[in-house]
Parts: sequence; C-alpha cells; structure tokens
Amino acid sequence: MERVETNTMSIMTRLKTETADLHKAAESSPLQRQLVKGDLSRDLYGAFLGQMYLVHAALEQAVRDASASHPGFRAVVREYHDREPQLREDLAFLGVGLDDIAPVGATTATLTDIATIAADRPIALLGMLYVLEGSTNGSKFIAMAIRKAYQLQEGPGVAYLDPHGELQRDRWQAFKHDMDSVGFNETESDAIIETAKAMFRSITEISDELSEPVGAS
Repeated sequence: MERVETNTMSIMTRLKTETADLHKAAESSPLQRQLVKGDLSRDLYGAFLGQMYLVHAALEQAVRDASASHPGFRAVVREYHDREPQLREDLAFLGVGLDDIAPVGATTATLTDIATIAADRPIALLGMLYVLEGSTNGSKFIAMAIRKAYQLQEGPGVAYLDPHGELQRDRWQAFKHDMDSVGFNETESDAIIETAKAMFRSITEISDELSEPVGAS
C-alpha cells in the first residue's frame, strides 16, 4: 500500500482525511440519527445538550487558559467559537438546571482527557475544537428538524445547533484558513489529529450512553 506523506498535507486536509471513519461513525450513532430526523424525545434532547454543556465548558475554559501558550490559539480561536452561552440558553429554555446535570461515563472520560491534554500538550486542544466547530455545518440542518419536531422558533432551544446563522459558511472558511496558516510542526499536527479522533469517539460514546430505542417518546 502506498504511504501517504502527511508532512506535505495541510493540517485541515489531514484532519478531514484521517478522521473520516470516526466522523462517519459519530454521525451514524442511533441518537445522532434520531436528531437528524427530529425523532429524539425532548427529554433526551435536553440530556444530550446537558452533556455537551459539560464538554464545552471544560474545553473552552482550557483553551482560554492555554491561549498564551502558543500563537496558534490567537490565530484560530475567536469569541464566537464559545458554545457555552448558547447551551446555557437552550438548557434554560428546556427547563434543565445546570446543577442537575450529571456526567455520564463517557463525558467523565472526556473531561479527564481535556484536563490531561491541557496539562501535557495544550495545542492539541485545537483538535477537539475542530470537531465541535465543524459539527456546526451539519447541526444547522438538524436545528431545522428540531424546530419542526418541537414547534420551536429560531433562537432558544436550538441556539447551540445553529450558532452562526447566515455567517456559518464564512466562519467555517475562516477557521479552515486560520488553522492552515499557523504552520504547525509535525509533532503538533499529529497531536491535534489524535485529539480530534478522540473527540469523535467521545461524541459517539456519549450518544450511545444516552441512546434510547428508536420510536421511544
């Protein structure tokens, strides 16, 4: 089999190529399929957002704490990448108290991973950000299904799923450009990619732990 020379590829090309199978697996989990179809119960939707709140809160704080450690953070990370405010808004709308959110096992493992990466190789946190920010491309369409299923308007209830509105494409293009412009060395790139893979696995595992049989209400 021909060996791919990864050191000649941009970081975004490597991320897309090397995480493709895990990305597909995450999107194919039962819970994620129910989200896309608008078949997820409102309670389970709130439970999923609760777990994502815990993940985002930890990751976004870790990124803020590490922002001075590498120019890559300053080149890539923008205030609008924070999802914690939208999740707080959605959870309040759905009647989910932040103090009532208990992490499932997969979420606990993810929070441990975030803390370990932040301590050992903080630049790799950008791999996690890549996964969560990239998910907004598809979740914009999921928001349409959720609004229809729960009879919601734009805003509260689906703010997390559609955070950028009409700026979605422009902001994703900016993210890709900024990541590619940093010039990560091979060791940094490898760490970012491994962390992105871990985040895709985490999303799958969190979804599977929360999953309910299709058709449950």
